[in-house]
Amino acid sequence: MTEVPAPTSLAGRPTVADWDTWQAARDELLAREKAHTREGDAIAAARRRLPMVELDGTVEVTGAAGPVPFIDLFQGRDELVVYQHMWHDGDPVEGQCPGCTINAWHIQQSAPYLAARGVSFAMLTEGPWAEVAPYLEFMGCTEPWYSVRDLAAPIGVDMGHIVCFLRDGDRVFLT
Repeated sequence: MTEVPAPTSLAGRPTVADWDTWQAARDELLAREKAHTREGDAIAAARRRLPMVELDGTVEVTGAAGPVPFIDLFQGRDELVVYQHMWHDGDPVEGQCPGCTINAWHIQQSAPYLAARGVSFAMLTEGPWAEVAPYLEFMGCTEPWYSVRDLAAPIGVDMGHIVCFLRDGDRVFLT
């Protein structure tokens, strides 16, 4: 085997190896990555097979124009994708959930893309509208946002992720 030079002096750097050692390690990691991908695909398929839960589409959420029935967020479409943004009551706009804030920033241009494909988009948050409105101005958000303050499951819980809803006429379902 060839002589392997010492690792660099910078902290956190991997050790130095010859090509064959690197390739063997890479092949082993690739096999693990492929197994991980297959498991992720299986989990996604199981998620698609979950049953739907019917909810009351007349429940009101609060937006810039005041209270509106949840079914109105569909804007006449049959599908609604929602990002549920966590909220820290009383914190300044720059102190809101950093993970949700970065997600909101990255997906804030989603509505036109989704609408062109027959899907509506909205942001929901537990925050009181009086606190949410200044946050939206600070962030420059143009997507539709609504407060779900004091709403029970399945609309007003489990913030911090994407949720999908379906509409069948006047019936609304969490999927």
